[in-house]
Formats: sequence, structure tokens, C-alpha cells
Amino acid sequence: MDVYIEAVFDNAGAPDTPGRTLVQWFRTARLELFRDLVDGEATGDGKVVSEAQLIGHVDDAPRRFPQVGRTWKQFEEGLAAFPWGANITFLSGQGELFTLGRTSSVHVLGGGSVWRASAAVTLNAPDDAPSCRALVDFLHTALDPSAPAFGRIEGTNFHELTNLDSVLRRRKRTSLRESRQFLRGYAWVTVCPAELTARLGGAAKLERRGAFHRVLPLQAGGVLLQASDTLSEYTDEVMQQVFEALAPVLPPGEPRPDPAYPAMRFVPRDASTIR
Repeated sequence: MDVYIEAVFDNAGAPDTPGRTLVQWFRTARLELFRDLVDGEATGDGKVVSEAQLIGHVDDAPRRFPQVGRTWKQFEEGLAAFPWGANITFLSGQGELFTLGRTSSVHVLGGGSVWRASAAVTLNAPDDAPSCRALVDFLHTALDPSAPAFGRIEGTNFHELTNLDSVLRRRKRTSLRESRQFLRGYAWVTVCPAELTARLGGAAKLERRGAFHRVLPLQAGGVLLQASDTLSEYTDEVMQQVFEALAPVLPPGEPRPDPAYPAMRFVPRDASTIR
């Protein structure tokens, strides 16, 4: 997979409707991100096969839903009940099996207080503006009714740790708990929660700053920030502009490269020194 898409939710943003965040995420993935794969499986030629799973608890056997296009109603009903984990995987059904696309969710802190949804997709042309825009539009649609704690789209980092968590040596649990106090990272596309958006002066001020190609407010709170038109145009210079624009809400500390995560991209400056 070439692109990693992630969103983090918590009880502060969805205290009464956590199941709806999952339904919205997976439904949007099915209708937008993986529409061609769903349609490909529906032809019945066996070139694409899918399976969805719901996991009630880490020790429970997963409930399986083959051919997601046919079993979607039952799968979505399970999502609404806010399971511990869920996923949909699309595989090449002929010859050697390989993954064509995947989306999943899981509780990442105890009691379901924080949960993460993610997707991995292939982007055949990182310099193709319509293809890149489709990824951003997917994330915006998937998050618009929610008030996420964080989100990102990256082309190199497929780890649960964000680029910034890695180089600041921040513990994942600390980063998740403090996601409405400090922005957990920055990327080609970054989702900033409502509390931090307010500290930055709001969506209109961020747009006027000129550091972002697109600034997309979320209906329920927060903002989606697209750094450049295409993923290939997310250069170090563009990343520097993003870093400086978001520095007031980034965690302080001197970043240090982590040999365990050599592909992490970051600006080698302490955000607290930016004025």
C-alpha cells in the first residue's frame, strides 16, 4: 500500500455516538475509497474478493462477512454497536493473493475512550491531482459529522506512531491522551481538532496564512489541512511552512531521528522556539 490514512476519535468528540463514527468511516470508505473494488467483486469473475470482520473483544473469535457488498447491512449493524475492532480487506482473487486495499478500526485506549480508524490504499500516481484530491475528499467526508482528535494522510509513515511522536520519543498513550492539548504530528494532510484550531485562530486565519493548499473546516469541529495539491509536491520546503504554521500547538522538544523509523519526515526544530 502506498498511502496511509488515519483518524483518531475520543469521547470528547463523540461521547454519545461512537458507533456512528465507525459507520461513517467504513461507509465512506466503501462508497468512495474502495468503490472500484466493491464493483469489481460484484462482477463475479473472482478477480477481487473481500472479507469484513467484527471483533467484540480481543479474545473473541471474529464475526466474518464475506463479499462485503452482499453482507454490508449486517456488517454496518455490527459497527453501530461499537465493536472492539473491525476491518475490511480487499484481495486479488486470482494467482498470488495480495492486498488491494484495507480499512480498519480498533480501540487504542482502555474502555473504548479513544479509537483509531485507518485505511491503506495504492496511489498509482502521487503527482496526479484528481487522485490525490479524492483521498482528501474521502477523509473530509468520513470526518465531517464528527469532531476528531487527530487525523493524517501520509505516503511514507505506516506506523501507529506519528512522525513527531517518533522523533520526540513521545509515548503513544501519552500522545493519544493529550491529543486535544498538543497536535500529535503534521503530514501532507493533517486534521487538527477543534480545541487546537481555536488556539491557531480558526480556519479563516489558517487559510489567510497561505501555508496550506486547502483548509477544510469540519462541520462538527476541527479542520482538515492539505499542504499541497499532490502528495509528490509535499516537499521539505512545504513541510517547513506547515510546521511553522502549526508550531504553536505542537508539543515542545528537540526532535531526534529514530533509527527504528528511518522513513519519518520531520523538521529538525523545537516547535516551542518558533515565534
